[in-house]
Amino acid sequence: MSQEDNPRVLGISLVGDQLRIVEAARESENDFQITRVAQGRCRGRFGYETLSDPNSTKRLAEDIMRLYESQAFGVQNVAFALGTEMVSVKKVSLDSGLGEDYVKEHVTWEVEQFAISPTDEYIIDFENISNDEQANDLLVVVVRKKIIKALKQIFKHTDLKLKIVDVDVFSAQRALQVNYDYNEQDVVCLVNVEGDKIQLSLLKGMVFYLAKEILLQGENVNIDDSDAIVSLISKEVKKIVIEHQLGEKVEDLSEIFLFGESIDDPVVEGLQGNYDLQVDRANPFRKIKLLGDAKEYISNIHAECYLVCVGAALRGIQ
Repeated sequence: MSQEDNPRVLGISLVGDQLRIVEAARESENDFQITRVAQGRCRGRFGYETLSDPNSTKRLAEDIMRLYESQAFGVQNVAFALGTEMVSVKKVSLDSGLGEDYVKEHVTWEVEQFAISPTDEYIIDFENISNDEQANDLLVVVVRKKIIKALKQIFKHTDLKLKIVDVDVFSAQRALQVNYDYNEQDVVCLVNVEGDKIQLSLLKGMVFYLAKEILLQGENVNIDDSDAIVSLISKEVKKIVIEHQLGEKVEDLSEIFLFGESIDDPVVEGLQGNYDLQVDRANPFRKIKLLGDAKEYISNIHAECYLVCVGAALRGIQ
């Protein structure tokens, strides 16, 4: 997972069969702009089944290029948001002041505790996300090399250049960080509702704090049952608040933002009615300038569905 200083980049997300692309550029140090936006459907999705099926790889490549060409995008460098179902994310706490070699060894040991294959089959990356002088919180990201190889293979069949691989939860949080202002005491919850799962992630002081995924099948909840979705989200968010000593109730959070393919008005309104707390759809274009056709296009859709691909694009130009 590498990063270059690209002034303009495509952010691409593929959720289920929903493909989304944004073209983003840096206007100044803290100002960004979106010049083009597009969405379409693929004849498949990027998942584990893609790893061993060359035909799936080629179909996805064709679908990406079809959408790219139909909207006359002029940028080739890509930042792709990989779904968390294909990645392991873990937070590890260590004493501060430890040597780099020891930290790497300890991170590898942590991965060995949950990995089902030898560690040389994975790409392991980590970064320090703590400002504490006594301890370091490391955010560890683990992904199979086969997954990255398959993703690279897809883009080899296109005219595009895969420069950055991000993770959807980080992309979503990054887009929120750019568009909303919070202080070090604020704890913000993002709720992603899509397909067969709900993903909860928290920012504490605008820094990654945790991520949790709930499979609807395991909870006997149907994605079309808005009341059940509201109840499940409420239960899980309260559990996180209490278990992580963030407060005694959901209202001890600063705000809740919703996004994802399956967010609908009844879910938003149900959560808004449950709490004396700001609950809203996340807007990845709140502080980002929309140019040309992108401005009109976004006014007619649910902007929160673009949170992940906007966040991926920001990774490429920040």
